[in-house]
Amino acid sequence: MIEHLEGVGETLHRLPSRDNTAECADHDVLPCTPATPRGTGRRGAVPKRRFQKGCFQIKNGMAYTFYYADTERADGTFETRRVRHFIGRIAADGLSERAARREHDRIMQDVNLKRGSVAPTIRGKTFLDAVDAWRRAIAPALSPATVRTMESHLKIHILPKFKDSTPHDLDIPTLQQFATDLIGRKLSQKSIANILQTVFTILKHAETCKMSVCKVGLENLKLGGIGPKPAPCFTPSHSQAIIQAAPEPHHTLVAVAALTGVRAGELLALNVSDLDFTNKTISISKSADNNTRIIREPKTKNSTATLPMPSALEAVLRNYLQTHWKPNAPGLLFPNKKGTRPLNRDNLVKYVLKPILKKAGDTGTQYRASCVPAWTSDRTSERIRTAASLTAADASRGRAYHVADLQPSCF
Repeated sequence: MIEHLEGVGETLHRLPSRDNTAECADHDVLPCTPATPRGTGRRGAVPKRRFQKGCFQIKNGMAYTFYYADTERADGTFETRRVRHFIGRIAADGLSERAARREHDRIMQDVNLKRGSVAPTIRGKTFLDAVDAWRRAIAPALSPATVRTMESHLKIHILPKFKDSTPHDLDIPTLQQFATDLIGRKLSQKSIANILQTVFTILKHAETCKMSVCKVGLENLKLGGIGPKPAPCFTPSHSQAIIQAAPEPHHTLVAVAALTGVRAGELLALNVSDLDFTNKTISISKSADNNTRIIREPKTKNSTATLPMPSALEAVLRNYLQTHWKPNAPGLLFPNKKGTRPLNRDNLVKYVLKPILKKAGDTGTQYRASCVPAWTSDRTSERIRTAASLTAADASRGRAYHVADLQPSCF
C-alpha cells in the first residue's frame, strides 16, 4: 500500500523489497539481494534480525527515514522490504533539521524494538569497561569509604545485571525496571537511590570518555522501597549513665561526640593542636577511615569547620590532657595503646559502648549524638552539626540513638 506524501505529517511509502526489482518512482531500478543469507527452518525462511541505524535524507525540503521491515507473505513466509517513512517538511514554519533527526532516532528505536534487535556491543564500550575506566581515573581521588560503598553496589546489584550491556542501553525504561526490581530485595528507598546514583556516576564518566550514553537521572524515575524508620532516642538519664560509665579516654571521647556532633571519623582524627582553649573552638579538618584508619581530608568540603567548645566540654578536655593523655608521634587526641594510629571505631562500639548498653538493659549497636544548643550559647561558630556517629560494621542491623538534653552534672 502506498500513501501520498502531501503536506506535513507522517506517511509510509513502501519501496522495492530486497527480493524483487520492481521500479520505484524515486529510484532507478536496481537488483536488490539480501545482505545476509537466510536460514531455512520448518517455517520457511527466517530473516536476520540485525540492528538498524536507518538512513536519514532530506529531498526537496522533505525529510525521510529509510529502513528495512519484515512482512509476512500469504504463504506464511517472510520477506524484507525497504520502507520510506515521511517525517515532515523542513522549513521555517515546519520542522528544523535537528527536530527531524530526533524523530528519525525515535523511529529507529521503535523499529529495532519491534524486530527484537539490540545495538551491537562495541569492543571497549561495555558498561564494565566504563566501570574499569572509572576505577582507574576517579576512584583513587575519592574517600575510601565512598569507594567501598560504590564497589558494594557494583558487585551485588549493578554488574550482575548490566556488565555486558552498552552504556547507551541504560535508558529510562531499563533503569526504571531495575529500580522496581530492587524493591523485591526489600531495600529502602534511600538504598535504591544510592545504588542508582552509583550507576549515574559511572555513566557520567563514560560520557567524558566519549562513550554514547542516555541522559537519565533520579528525576526521571519513580522510586519505591521501604520508607525510613524513625531512630529511637536515649533519655537524658540514659545519656548521663553512658557518659559516666565510660572510662577514660572513652569518657572524654563520648563527651566530645555529644557536645559537638562531629562524625566518628572526624572525632578519631582529632589532634591536640585542633583544640583552641583561648578562643574555645575545635577545628575539624580531617577524618580517619573506618577500615584502614588512614587520616585524610573530610568526606566533603562542607565538613571542614570550626566548632564551639562549650565550657563544660572545656573542663573535661583540660582534665583529660592533664591526667590521662599521653604524648604520641602523630599528636592524636585519642590514639591507640601504641600511640601510632587512631582508635578503632568498631572496637569502640564492641568493647566500650555495647557493654555499657548491656548493663543498662539495651542492645543498640549505634551511637548517634546531637548538639545541645543551650550548651553552646557562650560561643558561636560557622556551623553546628546536628549528628555524628560511632557505628559498628553491622550497624545496618542495629538501632540509632540520639543523645539529647544532657546536663553538665553528667560529667
